[in-house]
Amino acid sequence: MNRFFFIGLSVAVIAFLTANSLLMFGDKSILSKSVYVSDYQEAYTQTYETNLFKEALTAPQGTVEIYVQDHEALQQWMVKEGDNVTAGSELATLNEAETEEQRSVWETQKTALEAQRTEVSSSLATLQQARAAQGGPVSQDAADNSEITNEDDETIQFDVNVSVGVAVPQDGSYAAGIAQAEQQLASIESQLAVLDAQLSQNLSNPAVISPVDGTVSQINRDTEPLSIEIYSNEKVFLSYVLEDEWPLVEVADLVKIEGEGIEGIATGTVQSVSEMPAEESKWLAAYHQLDPTEQNNPLAFYEVRIVADTPIDVAMPYGSNVNTSITLETAEDAVALPTDWLFDYDGVDGKTHTLNINGRPKALAIAADFEEGTKTVLSAGPEAGAVVINEDKLENFVAPPKVFMPFPIRQPDFEYAKNTYWRAYVEYLLAR
Repeated sequence: MNRFFFIGLSVAVIAFLTANSLLMFGDKSILSKSVYVSDYQEAYTQTYETNLFKEALTAPQGTVEIYVQDHEALQQWMVKEGDNVTAGSELATLNEAETEEQRSVWETQKTALEAQRTEVSSSLATLQQARAAQGGPVSQDAADNSEITNEDDETIQFDVNVSVGVAVPQDGSYAAGIAQAEQQLASIESQLAVLDAQLSQNLSNPAVISPVDGTVSQINRDTEPLSIEIYSNEKVFLSYVLEDEWPLVEVADLVKIEGEGIEGIATGTVQSVSEMPAEESKWLAAYHQLDPTEQNNPLAFYEVRIVADTPIDVAMPYGSNVNTSITLETAEDAVALPTDWLFDYDGVDGKTHTLNINGRPKALAIAADFEEGTKTVLSAGPEAGAVVINEDKLENFVAPPKVFMPFPIRQPDFEYAKNTYWRAYVEYLLAR
């Protein structure tokens, strides 16, 4: 009888102690508790940025192409590939007997280019007005006039190398369309300058003259129409982005430029980002060699042009390779936290734990700006100086517990220890 009594009493005592332990120390207990937190840090601000690193090639800012209708009109080339020319330099002499026909072709080209300039200027004005009014998307296009009928009802074909199509993204951003239209206007103005230079020369000594300072890059001596291509002296840096990188890069993004002969790091900006796949060219072929990236879609390479903020003083040949770093995101005086310290985080909004004035944790809402490596840069959240803690168990408590944390360990570096007098070590050991 006594044996069963003691067994029952023992079971009752154990059950009582167990129930009290659960009530006192369980996660749902309302009794005050203390939780040890080993991961914590004081929030601080600094500048954060994300970058896209790309190979780039030195290329001309502009290219001028000058055409001669046929072999009969040409008497002699006066320059060769690689020659430096100045505005007004003779590139080729013409046969006087063929001059009138060649002038007729130039005048026809000029008329077509002036009409295209009017169309592009109208498109540009419409885009600028729409952006100012934040209206709907605008699109205007016109075909490239590669042939025209003159006053004698003769059809003359020529290549003006200009497209006046202007397309604006549906998201309401007009910057790309305006930049495209401005680039087309610059191309048209450049070609009109070529034609004006040819038409203003003396008929008694006809010649093809250069309208710009630059370098002769290519002469087409064989197929008609004959042509000569001149690179401008002003240079840009040419690179390409992939399909998944294209939405990240925008006009006016900051760029750091490093290369052979450039002292330190030069700065620049993104001048243009093409919406059209890059055409096969020597520039694209060279880029594939410099950055042989595997790409399922062979068309998904888009040209990016980068211009330096200040002219680079050193001589850089066309085609030379530089390294660029395009700044995609930047945040100044921002707080960043380890991403795994956030909870209820969906990539945009979330929460983190901080300490209140009483030393108890509290959940604080955060808003993410962008992620950099293992950290999330915040646009809203803890202020500088706030203590942020990381402990998963804190989410399970009904009432916030007290927390205790290890003291921060600060160890002197080797240089500090080496320069400390020996007596200080002895006094420290005796004081212990």
